[in-house]
Parts: sequence; structure tokens; C-alpha cells
Amino acid sequence: MLTVQQAVFTVESLIGKVQQQKQLIHQLVQENEHLRHENKQLRKENEQLKYRVQELEARTKKNSSNSHLPPSSDRFHTHSSRKPSGNKPGGQEGHQGTTLRQVEHPHHRVVHRVHTCQGCGASLREVKPFKVDIRQVFDLPPVTIEVTQHEREVKSCPHCRCVQQAEFPSHVTNHVQYGPRLTALVVYLHHIQLIPYKRLSDTIEALYQHSISTGTLANMVKRGREALESNMDVIEDALLESNILHVDETSLRINGKLAWVHVACTSKYTYLAPHVSRGKKATDDIGILPRYQGTMMHDGFGTYPKYTQATHALCHAHHLRELKGFIEQGHTWASRMTTFLLAAKQAVEAHHGALSE
Repeated sequence: MLTVQQAVFTVESLIGKVQQQKQLIHQLVQENEHLRHENKQLRKENEQLKYRVQELEARTKKNSSNSHLPPSSDRFHTHSSRKPSGNKPGGQEGHQGTTLRQVEHPHHRVVHRVHTCQGCGASLREVKPFKVDIRQVFDLPPVTIEVTQHEREVKSCPHCRCVQQAEFPSHVTNHVQYGPRLTALVVYLHHIQLIPYKRLSDTIEALYQHSISTGTLANMVKRGREALESNMDVIEDALLESNILHVDETSLRINGKLAWVHVACTSKYTYLAPHVSRGKKATDDIGILPRYQGTMMHDGFGTYPKYTQATHALCHAHHLRELKGFIEQGHTWASRMTTFLLAAKQAVEAHHGALSE
């Protein structure tokens, strides 16, 4: 049987253990709360990281066929966004072709005559043919550089002795020079077909047996540009008056340095302007977009919506690319939207660009 002293000691011991247990429980509760908070934070970070991983994975799969990215950014070969039609290559059934056909009035006629009978050797020179077979050959005529000499008369009036002289044509300004047709051909081949000066010099020599230096070709292009400068105001005014203006920009190296070519165009007119900047400073300096008040069609680049005096429309070609990206990520709604946009395009084309209200 416990004594009073032993009982008191036992109670005090139990009370001490209870206090220790309370402290331990309090500590565990605090640690549990801390772990719950930490777990909640980690779950949140995990969701953010999962979303980030998905975003980065989707970004690595983006290219010019399924996003707004330009073809120059493609790291690997991309497949066309056009789906196979299942038809055989070439003209389809019902397609109206452009078959080469004989013309009624050819430029030249070459008659191949029969002079002698192959059977008996008799002369057939005076015999009229009872039939003439016709075959036509479409070809280029022999080409060469022609030299035209312009001679200006200078006369003295026998009555008043006043000296009079005729006028040369406006494009004849030097003793020896190249003409406007050759200059136009050089400008076309260099700017439209993008043939460098050295290759252009070789091409002209091969086609026309005439050698032109690259420096002369550059001067011809410069003169062509100067002759067209007066048309720039006409093009600019036509763009500003148009109901819809298509705008875009692309990178280009000029003298080894990165620059940007800005374009504003309609179905009839195109205005190209280089600038060191891609953004609003460039379009402000070029001067067309700040004054345009129609509908501006673009890809959503951040500069264009800043021109609030115009209304804005987004290019469906870019929509289709980005929808393709969503389709590749498994979003079924993107397929329905793609079908809708293509059907709308066909409907507009069927009504020649305008739908009835």
C-alpha cells in the first residue's frame, strides 16, 4: 500500500508527464499546421509548374504552320497546313485548261514546197497542192541589243538668221546611254525576281551577248527608283483612301545589320519601307498608319492596335494557324471554329467579296 508521500510523488510525476505531453501535442499541432500550409503551397507551385511545363512543351511545337510565328523562325521542316485532297496531280475533271492553240494570224509563214515526185521523178513545181497541212511553233524571236541613233537637226533661218534645233526625246539625255526598256528589265529582274547584280550581269550577257558592269546595273536601278518617286505619293494617297488596309512587317538584313521592312497594301497598291525599328516609332516615321482611318487588317502585333483612329480586323490566316496549334493540343472546339472560318471564306468568295444583309 502506497504511503501518502509516495502517492504525492506519483501524482506530481503524472502531472509532469501530462505537461510534457501537452507541450508535445502543442508542438505537433504547430508542426502539422506548418506542414499543411507548406503542402498547400507546394501543391500550388506544382500546379503552376505543370502549367508552365505544358506551356513550354506547346511552345516547342509551335512553328509557322500552327502559330503566328514567321517561317524564318522554323527550326525544322514544317508540313503544309493544307490537307490532302485525295485527287491525282494535274488538272481535275471539269477544269478548264489553257491548252496551246493555233492562232489565225501568225507572225511568220514558212512554206515547205514539194518540187519533185518521189515516184517517177517528174517536176511538181507548177502543180498546185490539193492540201496544206499546218503546224505552228510558239517560240521567242532572236534577241539582241539594238542601237538607235537619234539625230537632231540644227538649222539657220535664211530670213532672220535665227538658229533653230529639234528636240531630242525626253529620255535621250546623253551621247551614249541605255534605253528605258532595258532599264525597266534590269529593275524588274533585280527587284521582283531578286537576281543579284553579278548574276544579272551574267544573265544579260548570256541572253543578249552584251556585257554590262554591276556598277552600271546599280545606277540603272537607282535611276528607276528616282523615276518612280513621283508615284509614291499616288500610292500613299490610294492606301489612305482604301476601305481595308493590310499591314505587316518582316525582318531583313541591310548592309549586314538587322532591319525591318514594313508593308501597307491593298489588292492594287503596295507600299514597302525599311526601318531600323519594328515598333510604333517605325510606323510613325513612315507616316501612313497614323493617318489611316479605315479598317486595318493585321496579325495582332502590339503596334497596330495603338492606332485608335482606325478600326481593326485580325487576319484569318493567322487564326487558322493558331487554331491548328490548339487542335494539336487536343482542343476539339478549335476544329469546329476552323470549319466555320473556312466556310465563311467560301461564302464570301461565292458572293464576290460581299454578303447580303
